[in-house]
Amino acid sequence: MKLDIIIPVYRNAAMVRDCIRSLVPNLVEIGDCAPRLIVINDSPDDEDVERYLTSREAIQSIGLIIRNKENLGFVRTVNKGLALARQRGAAALLVNSDTLTYPGTLAEMVAVLNADPQIAFVCPRSNNAALSTFPQMPNPLCDAKSPPETCHHAWQMLRHHLPRYTLAPTAVGFYMLIADHILRNFDPLDEEFGLGYEEENDLVMRAGKLGYRAAMANQAYAYHAGSASFLLKDMDLRGQQESNLHKMMARHPEFLPLVRAYESTADYRAEMQIKSLLPTPEGRRKIALNLLTMGKHHNGTNELIVNVIRWLEANPPRDFDIHAICQSGVAEFHGFADFKSIHIEEKIGPDYALSIFFGQPFDLHIINVMEHLAPINIYGMLDVIALDCSNLLGQHDIKPMWRHVAENANGVFFISEFSGQTFRNRFARHFRTNAYTRLLPTRLSAYRETSHSVPGDSGHMLVMGNHFKHKASEAAGRLLAAALPDIPVVAMGGVARKDGNLTLAPAGTVPEAEMDALFTDASVIVLPSHYEGFGLGLIHALSLGKPVVVRNIAPVREILDTYHATEGIFLFNDDQELPDLVMQAARLGRSSTDDRDTADWADWASGFWAFAESLFDDPALMERLLRRIESGDALRIAHRLAQGMPAQEPVALQPEGQVRQVSLAAMFALPEETFVQSLYQNFLGRPADPAGLDHYVISLRNGASKKKVARAIMRSDEYKANASRVHIIDRWRLMF
Repeated sequence: MKLDIIIPVYRNAAMVRDCIRSLVPNLVEIGDCAPRLIVINDSPDDEDVERYLTSREAIQSIGLIIRNKENLGFVRTVNKGLALARQRGAAALLVNSDTLTYPGTLAEMVAVLNADPQIAFVCPRSNNAALSTFPQMPNPLCDAKSPPETCHHAWQMLRHHLPRYTLAPTAVGFYMLIADHILRNFDPLDEEFGLGYEEENDLVMRAGKLGYRAAMANQAYAYHAGSASFLLKDMDLRGQQESNLHKMMARHPEFLPLVRAYESTADYRAEMQIKSLLPTPEGRRKIALNLLTMGKHHNGTNELIVNVIRWLEANPPRDFDIHAICQSGVAEFHGFADFKSIHIEEKIGPDYALSIFFGQPFDLHIINVMEHLAPINIYGMLDVIALDCSNLLGQHDIKPMWRHVAENANGVFFISEFSGQTFRNRFARHFRTNAYTRLLPTRLSAYRETSHSVPGDSGHMLVMGNHFKHKASEAAGRLLAAALPDIPVVAMGGVARKDGNLTLAPAGTVPEAEMDALFTDASVIVLPSHYEGFGLGLIHALSLGKPVVVRNIAPVREILDTYHATEGIFLFNDDQELPDLVMQAARLGRSSTDDRDTADWADWASGFWAFAESLFDDPALMERLLRRIESGDALRIAHRLAQGMPAQEPVALQPEGQVRQVSLAAMFALPEETFVQSLYQNFLGRPADPAGLDHYVISLRNGASKKKVARAIMRSDEYKANASRVHIIDRWRLMF
């Protein structure tokens, strides 16, 4: 294969010089293609350009210099070069003069062209090239004002996540390789497109009708300043773009639908997400702690979260910024609102490299939010009680969601070997994620209760649990109250009531101070639960030195195995053993443990954080992300069908009049959810993603105006990229 490299030039002598200087040293990569560099000067009156083209440097570097007698415009100028390539039987590489070439770019583009007989157009990745932009802009490392080397470095940091090439609906003309057979069998660029824009899409679509494909060479890169020549012309750039898009859609009505379909693929959406993996110029990445289900109350999960946050505050990760996303007042309630290393957020935005949810997902909204936040997801699969207890399994359709996590999360953590093994057993065929399995701390000093005073005077027996059947607290309380009628028994259950010597207290609603008093003043703590992922109740009882009667279950044995010796812990297998064991415990009056080699929260949290950091180096990161997007889409379709809704949002892929005509008045009259869906469809040209839909609907219900939501979407980079295809006929409504 022979190759002609065609560079049309319009002013910008310094940029032309830099373009050629970056390209010429790399021609050796494609020496087998007998490359010929053709420069066509379309600014004959520009003395600076002519001075450069007559310099020794240019003459030695450029194979052929052509000077237009007058300005012909981009399309006619390029066609002169294409005609020369066709005469020579060569392929053509169109190179804008506002580009920079890097080592490997030319060779890789030629290799991709030869990788598949149907590939006829190839373009590299770039900082400013529509669909070929990678990583997408802006990103944490660079924006439109960043220098070329920073943009190139951003691509280098992420390119290993991409395959060698990606088939695309079109190629981008800023740096486009065209197969020689295309030049022989198709007319060149259509000069009806005038000064430029859409002419390369027209050629690609003409060839596409016969089965020829465009591909992005993901391992090739060219920097693109962007429209540098057009900006020097006295022209209506926006009008030129819109006019040529009208021409495109008249000729190729499939063009925009194909582009939108591509933008909805898992591959493109994954590319949009992984830009968040880039560090800031200061070398930091953003981490989201998803605490949106964390309430203003105390439970085992919240205790885990608070202890991890305390460790992060005391040991701020050097290369990460930690953001806790929670509802108003939650951080204050749990005491981390004023932490210096933890940023408190309420907004859900796709700005993070990694998101962590400290529990199991019990509804699809959690999965949607997690996948919206970050390309790396970690879930805490604390237990599988909701799968194994038949009464709970019927309340939630959780199995598909948990299977989704087992297959496609980047990581999960387990709080005991027992919880890890049971989860793996339930999803043996699907478990493909990374896991951090470590028993929660069993060092007693790591817990809030540190007093080892003798029991108080009340003498009551406290049965821990809640309203769930597997906790067995009410049944155990009634058994003890009947067997020991002279001893007060307090059982944590569902409905508050008193029945003789038995007091039932609703778990989760007892004020903290009152709950502490119940715990501290109890003579014996009874833990009758049939099923736990860990056993925080046992640890808290031991930290107070209370004698404990506890059911002999796997996580309890796992906890006790961490101690060298114990006293005052009575295991039972049969409920009928309870009265006798409780009396033995009461007579002993205390418990003790030798916990000198056990772990504390610093051990657990530091290990967990090392696990989280390791996921950035997972070679399967991109594959997991692609699978997760596709699996998440399937979950959302199933959810919509179960709700009696169509599988997909209605999508008008064919644009109205090519450029979408949008009436704000009509949209503002729509109900909240329909309004947000309409905004996405009209402003962004796609259906609303679930997380975005939830976010904006909640904002509206919390008092945000529809104008405010519209403005928010219009500030997005996605809208700005689509703005030339949107005409708002009553934009003035946003001003008042």
